[in-house]
Amino acid sequence: MGSILSTALLALQAFKGIANNYDTLLARISDSPGLPVANSSLPFWTIPQSPIAQHGKDAPLPQYADVVIIGSGITGTSIAKAILELSEANQQKNTEPLQMVMLEARDACSGATGRNGGHASPIIYNEYEDLKKDYGVTVAQQILRFRIAHINGLIEVARQENLLSESQARLVEDYDAFLHPELFEKAKSQLDGYLKEVPDDMKEYFSVIQERSDIDKLQLSSSTVGLIVKPGNAIHAYRFVTGILSRLLTRFSNFQLYTSAPVTAVASNKDFYVVTTSRGNIRTRHVIHATNAWSSHLLPGLRKKIIPIRGHMTAQRPGKGLSPENDPNVQPWAGTRAFVFYPSILDSAYEYLTQLLPSPAANHPPSFMVESPGHDQYIPLPSSTSLPTAGEFMFGGGGLLGGNSQATLMNVFGVADDSETDFAIEAYLGGALERYFAGHWGEEGNQPDTDASNPPNGEWYKGRVKAFWTGIIGLSSDLQPWVGRVPRLVSGRKEPKSSRAQAPTPRSSSELKDKLTSVHSETNLGATRTAVAPGEWVCAGYTGEGMVHAWLSGQALARMVLGITEKDEKVPELPKPFLITEKRVKAANVERLMERIHR
Repeated sequence: MGSILSTALLALQAFKGIANNYDTLLARISDSPGLPVANSSLPFWTIPQSPIAQHGKDAPLPQYADVVIIGSGITGTSIAKAILELSEANQQKNTEPLQMVMLEARDACSGATGRNGGHASPIIYNEYEDLKKDYGVTVAQQILRFRIAHINGLIEVARQENLLSESQARLVEDYDAFLHPELFEKAKSQLDGYLKEVPDDMKEYFSVIQERSDIDKLQLSSSTVGLIVKPGNAIHAYRFVTGILSRLLTRFSNFQLYTSAPVTAVASNKDFYVVTTSRGNIRTRHVIHATNAWSSHLLPGLRKKIIPIRGHMTAQRPGKGLSPENDPNVQPWAGTRAFVFYPSILDSAYEYLTQLLPSPAANHPPSFMVESPGHDQYIPLPSSTSLPTAGEFMFGGGGLLGGNSQATLMNVFGVADDSETDFAIEAYLGGALERYFAGHWGEEGNQPDTDASNPPNGEWYKGRVKAFWTGIIGLSSDLQPWVGRVPRLVSGRKEPKSSRAQAPTPRSSSELKDKLTSVHSETNLGATRTAVAPGEWVCAGYTGEGMVHAWLSGQALARMVLGITEKDEKVPELPKPFLITEKRVKAANVERLMERIHR
């Protein structure tokens, strides 16, 4: 859904000054988020529906699995892929493979991953100073390097899984666009401070655009005062995740996905965890919580630590004046750019825009080249797409109505219901895009929808906006993700005793090196069937930045579950502030966050 961190902080500050609203908010976020609602809004991303959308919906659940993953978004998929591949690489002869079950309350990838903004556009230069104050220079740079690694990392995974066309994973020209001079000056100062301190490899692809002629070449409104160019990618996260899950189901008979299987409770006894669903119980040694904003439903100690927030997204038809065909004065850019728009002096008020690559039937120019960070040459974008797309603009945010209203945020904090949208935010998002490109928008786009591109038994809206939907973001109360073994303080449950059976001894790293199939070569050690001592695990709380945190956080958690400690120099190490500990749980709360704002 894009980052709403600054929006969240500003809203909490406003709530604190209004006693009744503040009390209402605290009561709301102290409650369980419950289960995902059954009647969720329909994301444009999910049409046409994936063949595995309802995989295992009517199948009987197994009575036992070595590992149960709750959640089928990008986090759960990353964890499953890493555990399965590492376990396969280390499996001894005459031993049973590790049995894994993934449970999803609704359809596959129906949560925030399948509802997001469609890009990996990490916050980098504009958070560097705050991260330095909190953690020091070394850790601050480690956190930012971890985020940046996802830009190429996700594309490489898509490439290896033969998902580039299906997922539209690609590098894009990524811009922060400013419409207020004072905020632009602040951003340039932040960028300058960042570039002066970070290593050379973290400086690549940053630049400033402020000449009027250069801004006009991007077809932006005359109100745009300047831009900061940064590294980023665009990706169809729903196709990426469901594509990988489909391949895992084909490759691994020891992996099963069950949709429409909401988990209502987790309990433990001396031998196992018991995962209770609406369709029966599963005994397991490891429970992995990959439910992000819904984490505190089963982990009550995370209430007010991971706070659900409802965000808004749209799919819109672009104006005909943008990226026109056969115009020598305009460089074609359909699907090759992404923007974060800052319309006011507030850096907490912004919207984010990506664009789907048009399918060949849309008759858009197919040839684009974008320089790839980390590569020595330019690489082509996917020249076509298997999806029935027409270059739709994927536009979201708007929680502060361009910086003009804090009141709209009261209706989204602590809300885990993605079945509804807010009328004021809908109206704002429906009109803002034309103004960001004023003078260049042209006539309204009216590309007709095809039967394949329409939702089942219906049609998208007519006019500029084709679809509105919402998704639930997990705001971390100390602003960092939560990754690792869940303390008893959080779960309220004892861990089962370790199994008496001894697991096979892992083979050496040299024996496994050539067998690992993950593009990142997450580790050079294998795994055992029984992994480490039984436990519950969590990987969640990305504060709206899941696409630049979730994949590698999931890989790191997989190694923890398998007891792998050897570092891989090719992969960024999980930043220490992400680890969940009792000390951190006790220290991180909304009240301290508010105090921090007022310092």
